[in-house]
Amino acid sequence: MKKVLFFGAGVLGSLYAAKLHEAGTEVALVARGSRYEELKEHGIVLERFDSGERTTTRVRVLDRMPEGEYFDLCVVLVQKTQLDSALAALAANTRIPAFLFMNNTAEGPGAMIDALGRERVLMGHVNAGGERDGHVVRYMVAEKMTMGELDGKRSERLLQIARTFKAAGFPVELSRNIDAWKRYHVALAVPFAYAMYGHGACNFSLSRSREDVKRCLQGIREAFQVLRALEFPVEPSKFRWIFSIPDLLMVPLFQLVLRSKIADIGMARHLRNARDEMEKLSAEFLVLVQQAGVETPVLDELRCGIPQPKPSLVSERLLGNKE
Repeated sequence: MKKVLFFGAGVLGSLYAAKLHEAGTEVALVARGSRYEELKEHGIVLERFDSGERTTTRVRVLDRMPEGEYFDLCVVLVQKTQLDSALAALAANTRIPAFLFMNNTAEGPGAMIDALGRERVLMGHVNAGGERDGHVVRYMVAEKMTMGELDGKRSERLLQIARTFKAAGFPVELSRNIDAWKRYHVALAVPFAYAMYGHGACNFSLSRSREDVKRCLQGIREAFQVLRALEFPVEPSKFRWIFSIPDLLMVPLFQLVLRSKIADIGMARHLRNARDEMEKLSAEFLVLVQQAGVETPVLDELRCGIPQPKPSLVSERLLGNKE
């Protein structure tokens, strides 16, 4: 991929745009409001969580979607709550042949297909996390990125995209069922978010409660059963260990993970900054629960136990507390 547009200039859009630019790809980054002004003034300022190493990268920054310009690829990095408005802007450019959507979703690619056409839609999942502190982006890279075509084929464009990210330092795994992959990620994330919000979105607090960690794992198993009942294959296949490893081993292992820097940076901080998105994903997954007709008592218990610091009609409806 010679020319790539990034739509969304948060932590991940900034990180990937900077690294691809440094690797020789022609990059443009769409940002809005104060973020656009920050990038114009300071460039993309990245700081590694582990070492504190800081870099500054200057890329081409746009304040709106370029409607008539060709790009080989547009990488969409917005929260699910922003997707509807993003799709309207993305659809204005009919010259871009491929859009890689990296947002969380439990309802599949339908809205993306409706806006852009099936042949232009790919889906993927990020391999980094972090937070913004003013104009500085602090980040950590965890594992491989995942991406795939909707039909599961290893197309030439998919391989080219993977090579482009790999050249920038981001290893990639290809999925033969990226729709299922994304749904299982939400099925993992939603019960975990419920448990974390019950502890003030503090991974260290949750790690100290063996009973709550156990309930979180039980909620994840129930969520996975929902997807299996709807005939989504477990994806990635390594998630099968959720069912095969007993709690005697899983609970202390999960407690150990929760005490790690990855859990703090990649999980807890994200949950504190993305509560609206998690509410939306929760609502989407509840639709799947209803479609499957599967009993989810632990998941329901976790959801109902979430404190509501800022109650609103919308949040209460999404979390199932009101009609």
